[in-house]
Amino acid sequence: MKIGIDIGGSHIGLGLIDDDMKIILKKEHNWTKEEKINFFESVEKYCKKLVAELIKDSNDKIERIGIGYPSGNIINGVIYKKGKELNLPKILSTEFNIPTYLKNDVKCSALCEKSIGNLKEYDNCLFMTLGTGIGGAYFYKNELVVPNKYQGFEIGHMVIEKDGRLCKCGQNGCFEQYASMKVFRNKIEELFNIETVTSNKIFEIIKTKEKEKEVNQIIEEYTDYVSVGLISLINIFEPDAICIGGSFSYYAPIFMDKISQRIQKRFPNKDIPDLLIAKYENDAGIIGASMLESN
Repeated sequence: MKIGIDIGGSHIGLGLIDDDMKIILKKEHNWTKEEKINFFESVEKYCKKLVAELIKDSNDKIERIGIGYPSGNIINGVIYKKGKELNLPKILSTEFNIPTYLKNDVKCSALCEKSIGNLKEYDNCLFMTLGTGIGGAYFYKNELVVPNKYQGFEIGHMVIEKDGRLCKCGQNGCFEQYASMKVFRNKIEELFNIETVTSNKIFEIIKTKEKEKEVNQIIEEYTDYVSVGLISLINIFEPDAICIGGSFSYYAPIFMDKISQRIQKRFPNKDIPDLLIAKYENDAGIIGASMLESN
């Protein structure tokens, strides 16, 4: 048995994974506003708490613990943020006496999809998540491309709108300021004057006829921005396939045909990459983390 941990901007999810790479048991916790403010402390607290619960509920020995964390600022398993550092592998391996490894969360999801998911048959392929932010991972000749210093493959901070919206990274006009699912959800919530709700609830709202014209306008604008970013990535990497994960996977029936049509229009005389949705959807991060054998 292995434990996979997927740490996100909105929640933390853990899974007990068997030798067939199936999630036997899952634990989740949504971050409160206070926990987001003291993020390192919250992450350490809930990793310890939920790992202990999974170990207690498991009848088998835990071989290793893998962690996916949403940051490019990871060096040798240590997370760096605003002058602080957090060595989660050391903390958990000391606490539970189990080998523990950590990588960028998108890389973990990508490893899952490349090993056992929808990217398994492709040598040169791009994996990206559309969720709270936008992250990426690229495989060239079946090898994961890893930057020299930090683990981020920060396609979300590719500028697509000069002098556009201010991003948390300090730039203006970043891809994730226009094409993250957070941006899309915020627009729907604002239109219907509702508080933050689940992806399933957002999907139900979109499929109703209420405010149909306004909803369609938001969908069209969003798919335009996603397509702009994907076209740039296709020009740069020339992948055989692009696989999209994160909460975007819940809305695939709404977006994918529109995005494919926009991309094909941009490349009228050229085969475009296969556009895929992550087979394991939001569980890819948990499963992929459990595959880690090094930081």
